Amino acid sequence: MLDILFARTFLIVGTMLCLTAVTAKINRYFETAFEMWTTIIISFLVLFLIFAYSDSYPINLVLVASFSLVVGWQIGPAIEYFGIRYKLRMFLKEQGTPLAKGERATPKQIEAFENSFDKNAYHKEWQNIIFQAVMGTAAAVISTAAIVFLTGIDFSFLGGFLFISLAILIVMGLINIFFIRSKLFSLIRAYIGAVIFTLYLLYDFDRLQKHAGDESWSTAINISVNIYLDIINLFLDLLEILSESN
Repeated sequence: MLDILFARTFLIVGTMLCLTAVTAKINRYFETAFEMWTTIIISFLVLFLIFAYSDSYPINLVLVASFSLVVGWQIGPAIEYFGIRYKLRMFLKEQGTPLAKGERATPKQIEAFENSFDKNAYHKEWQNIIFQAVMGTAAAVISTAAIVFLTGIDFSFLGGFLFISLAILIVMGLINIFFIRSKLFSLIRAYIGAVIFTLYLLYDFDRLQKHAGDESWSTAINISVNIYLDIINLFLDLLEILSESN
């Protein structure tokens, strides 16, 4: 007999990812900084409401769907940014002035890129990078789920370590955004983030297994949103790593 919690969790996560893909495809740029920060604030507000009303059906599902759409609206420009960065690196490589990993382009290099760049150039290569990030994320999800459900190892011990690691990762990101502004520092953060969110998948799948038989909406929503965030963050970190490593 199919466990209700498992069915709800995987259905919710799958639907959230589909909704996120839609708005990420629609919104490729933030027109203003105000739009960007408004989107980020709204995403945190909706996330708070999700956990506050996690047991209130169907409000919880409406909030989860709204959160998925807002996150997609937020990561669409991030994906586009990585794409432009990747295409700039390919352009400079063809010009004989390749960037080192994590190195910033000079204003003159950016100007030359913008003035002479064919918008369709490197599009196929960039799509391959996105595909690799998607496949890498899928492989991580499948392998971590298999490890948890087939081995019976208890991964609950990771909870405290991952919480502290995530806090450090967030601080690293904020420091880089507002102070350091280093591509190399961002790349290092992406490598660390990929490891942390892979471990978070182990931890959250372990939680799912331990709560088997729980038919409450609050448990399904809580675990689904956490697994969804693990997947989204892992995908973005892998995308940054792959785009900088080509």
